[in-house]
Amino acid sequence: EPGFPSRMMHKESGKGDDAERTQNKKPELGIIRGSSDAQVGDSALAKEFAQRALAPLISDLRGRHGRFEPRKVAGAIGISPQQLADCLEVSLDAVQMSPPPPGLEERLEPFAMVIGIVRDVYGGDSNRVRTWLRTPRPELEGQTPIDTMCVPSGIQRVIQFVLGAWLRNAD
Repeated sequence: EPGFPSRMMHKESGKGDDAERTQNKKPELGIIRGSSDAQVGDSALAKEFAQRALAPLISDLRGRHGRFEPRKVAGAIGISPQQLADCLEVSLDAVQMSPPPPGLEERLEPFAMVIGIVRDVYGGDSNRVRTWLRTPRPELEGQTPIDTMCVPSGIQRVIQFVLGAWLRNAD
């Protein structure tokens, strides 16, 4: 059931008290607006939940070695392998290796997480996912999610934004 993550969090922290339950929503809304109160987006538990819930939505981004393949991630985002290489500040050769070189998969994981969340929101519609990633967002200071993901700390801002929205919409 898509609504369970948010309700589970409220039961844990709100103990059924309506006033407390209302207060528990404020940090999540703060993430949507891009504030510094990123408790939900930064929560290790929230990230672990998201990674488990998203696994089936991003399995196609993995190669036969079970690792994220840069060219598959680039395709899902709607950018070329060269654009992904530039974004990650690695060589095109590194992006085209299969399996990817050590350390590259860890850098692809946050991209896969964003792709999975946006896919979930849009019912797996690849065109809508790519359109969303290329559309300037006021929550990201008018930048597109793709552009934001390619600057230092930008990927974390995009994750906080989409994870917060996803968990908030789970109600």
